[in-house]
Amino acid sequence: MRTTRCLLLAVLIAGLGLALRLGVPVAPVDPPFRTVLDAYAAPDSSAAEPSNTAETSPP
Repeated sequence: MRTTRCLLLAVLIAGLGLALRLGVPVAPVDPPFRTVLDAYAAPDSSAAEPSNTAETSPP
C-alpha cells in the first residue's frame, strides 16, 4: 500500500470516528447499571476495619 493511500485511509477513519462521536448522543447511565457498579465497587478502606489476612497484612 502506498504511503499516500495509507495516510488517506487514516484521515478517512479519523473523520468517520469524529463524525460518529459528534453525531451519536451518549446514553446516560441508568439506575440498575449504577446499582451493579456500586455492588462491585471497592469497599471504602476508612469505613471498615483493616483486614488481617496473610495476603494484606505486613509481616
